Amino acid sequence: MQENLFELNVLRHSGTHVAELAAAEYDVVAPSNFGEISEMVAATGRNQQTPMMSLNRNDFTRRDAFWLFLVQNGKPIAGTAARYTDLAGESFDSFLRRTSREQYQRETDPIVSVAPPVMERLTGRLIYLGELELHPAHRGKARKLFRFAHVMMGMAALKWPEFEMMYAFVPKQHVKLADGYGFTWKVPRAITWADPVPLGRLNDHWLVATSRVDFEHAWAGPNSMNF
Repeated sequence: MQENLFELNVLRHSGTHVAELAAAEYDVVAPSNFGEISEMVAATGRNQQTPMMSLNRNDFTRRDAFWLFLVQNGKPIAGTAARYTDLAGESFDSFLRRTSREQYQRETDPIVSVAPPVMERLTGRLIYLGELELHPAHRGKARKLFRFAHVMMGMAALKWPEFEMMYAFVPKQHVKLADGYGFTWKVPRAITWADPVPLGRLNDHWLVATSRVDFEHAWAGPNSMNF
């Protein structure tokens, strides 16, 4: 797909979701000042950031990460984050083991195994999507969350159009929502962790993902990304 057509499709569908959220009196905000993010994250009901996306542990720049918030009456009620990584020839297995050891402050490798499909498919230029949180007082409307997630995926695709795979980790009970979020393939038991399992991680986490090719196809038609 030509790049300008890809961008137009992403803009069109993202704009539709933003407009639908606005009609329901929600704003979508992407703060440029990283100093605002911790307070906004807390307002969504999230107790802490994961080490992978913690502002205290990582030296993020606008080039490699951003946060998006759903705001109602001036207050953040949902948030999520995106991070870009170019593995530059390193395997995902190696990258995950190396960074997890530092993030969780382990003296030994905290990972027992990574599922073979994950190691095979996650290569090159990756977009990680995480930290999705919806304030408990606003839960129960999946359509709203799906629209918000699609805006995030659209923004990430426009910011890093060279990506090869966009992925996230979700608990087993949330896998049924993966289609609504826009992911096209799923892997159970993506990572098996050594005891004790790090805070925020689960051995039954699934990896959900979409490739650049899948993303282009899903967002190309007039009825794309319907839910």
